[in-house]
Amino acid sequence: MSNKLGEKIKEIRLEQGMSQEEFAKELGYTSKSTVNKIEKGVNDMSYDKLQLLIQKFDLEVNELFDNLAKDMGAKVLSEDRTERVELTVLCLVEDGNKILLQNRIKKDWQGYTLPGGHVEKDESFVDAVIREMKEETGLDIKNPVLVGVKQFPIKYGRYVVFLYKTNEFEGELRSSNEGKMEWIDYKDVSEIKTVDDFEDLLKVMNSNELSEFQYVVKDDIWNVVLK
Repeated sequence: MSNKLGEKIKEIRLEQGMSQEEFAKELGYTSKSTVNKIEKGVNDMSYDKLQLLIQKFDLEVNELFDNLAKDMGAKVLSEDRTERVELTVLCLVEDGNKILLQNRIKKDWQGYTLPGGHVEKDESFVDAVIREMKEETGLDIKNPVLVGVKQFPIKYGRYVVFLYKTNEFEGELRSSNEGKMEWIDYKDVSEIKTVDDFEDLLKVMNSNELSEFQYVVKDDIWNVVLK
C-alpha cells in the first residue's frame, strides 16, 4: 500500500482524537499493531475496511484519496468486480428444417444472421427476445429457450448476447429496416453469404455439449472459442 495513504489514515485518526487501539476497535481490527502497520505502509487496508472507514467517519472519497489517484486508484478499482456490459439477445426460430434469418444490409455487419437486438433497462431477457422478434419479424414467438451465450470484448467491458431458440410462433412474417427476413433450409446455409462465423454460432445453439461462443482477441486477431 502507498505510504501516502497510510499517512492520510493516520491524519484521519488523529483528527478524530483516537488512539491506535481505539481506531482498531472502531474498524474491527483485533490489535492496534495492525493500524500501526497500515499507517507505516507495511500492511494494506482491504477494500471492505476502506469502505467502512468512509462510512464510519463520513468521509468524502476525494478526501481519503486526495492526491493518491496514481498510487491507489487503479488498485481500489481493480477490486470492484463490476464492469461495463452491453446486453443483447438473438433468437433461432425453426420451422421444420428451415430457420428464420435476416439478410442484414448495414455495412457494419452484412450478410444473413439471426434477428435480435438490445435488452432495454429493467427488461427481462425473455421479454427482450419476445419483443425484438415481434419488432424485427412480425412474429409472436412463444416459450423461447436459452441455449447459449455469445460474448466478445468491448472498451472497458464486454458485449454479451443471450442466445434463444424456439419453434413456437404465430403471426405474419415481415421485414424491418434492419434487413429482409427469409426462411432458409438448414442444408442451404453453407451456400448463402452469412455474417462471419455464423456456422460456429449455429453449432453452439444446436449442441447439447456447447453453451458458449466467445471471441478471444490476441495481437488484434479475433479468434473463436467454443465451450
